[in-house]
Parts: sequence; C-alpha cells; structure tokens
Amino acid sequence: MTKIEKELEELREKVDKIDERIVQILNKRADIVLKIRKLKAEGALPVYDPRREEAIFEKISALNSGPLYDDAVREIYETILHCMKDLEQ
Repeated sequence: MTKIEKELEELREKVDKIDERIVQILNKRADIVLKIRKLKAEGALPVYDPRREEAIFEKISALNSGPLYDDAVREIYETILHCMKDLEQ
C-alpha cells in the first residue's frame, strides 16, 4: 500500500466514524422531536412553528465556521427538518 493509499484509508475511516455519529445524533434528535410533538398534542398546540424553524436557521448560520457555506448548511438543515416533519405525521 502506498503512502497516499494509506492516508486515504485513514481519512475514510475517520469519515465513517463521523457518519456513524451523525446517524446516532439524528436519531436522538428524532426522539426529542417526537416528545415535542406529544407535548404539543397534549397542549393542543400547532405542530408547525415557522418562527422556531427560522430561529433554527439563524442559529446554525451563527454556529457555522466553515468550510461549508451557510447556504449549504441551511440546505442540509432544510432536509433534516423536512424529514422530522414527516416523522411527526
């Protein structure tokens, strides 16, 4: 194995570990979203809150230090939120 191949393998292993953590965290988030949905139902509150969604987008933009552009992070979160909404239904 060449030096480059070894380095590629090590970097890919790191990416795989990060992917594993991302999936775990997304599922933890989904569990919390389901609890929020249950509380909202008990309180007869609307499931969708556009102000909360916009606050999430603002927060993630403030947290983003790159190299991803804010637009890319927002697009990722739009997909996450869409999937969470589907889970809530």
